[in-house]
Amino acid sequence: MRSAVNFNAAGAVDAIGVSWTFDEFYSQFATDGLDKNKNGKLDAPELQDLANTYAKNLKEYGYFTFIEAAGKAAQTGAPTNAKAVFDKGQLTFAFRLPLAQAIDPAAAKLSFASFDPTYYIDIQLVQSNAVVFTGATRKGCTFAQRQVDTTRAGALNLAQSVKMTAPTNDVLNATNAAIVDITCPAVKTQ
Repeated sequence: MRSAVNFNAAGAVDAIGVSWTFDEFYSQFATDGLDKNKNGKLDAPELQDLANTYAKNLKEYGYFTFIEAAGKAAQTGAPTNAKAVFDKGQLTFAFRLPLAQAIDPAAAKLSFASFDPTYYIDIQLVQSNAVVFTGATRKGCTFAQRQVDTTRAGALNLAQSVKMTAPTNDVLNATNAAIVDITCPAVKTQ
């Protein structure tokens, strides 16, 4: 997975871009029978149909992307810019997830993670350039990756605890997925 954190003109985060590149086995499964015109390759319209289907079907799962601001679940809109690419035997699905309300990372702790709470799909961050900032990024904004120790007493079984249509607050502390924390310095006024 790669992510693009987008900052609006006011320096607040207004969207998270997500890009998943699937392994060769799932890629083959997902694209089997997709070559509708039988020309031996996956054309852009065929891949776009797949991307649109994924974007529509992932709604009930919260797009496997969970965002928190100040420890509370942040609401998102429908994904935009859904796109699928098939290259060197691997399928990549990307989309942009707009936040219902932009979040200033200097005013509220902003964290996000992408994971499948049913444990069916394991989503891992790529080794380099896993997170990039786009848009009007404020000077001094950074990100850090962390993982929660879910072996502690009382850790939740996500398959039973997460309601996909409305994630519970503090859902990120119940997963062993890689969590990205975004921080920005406060804006100085004179």
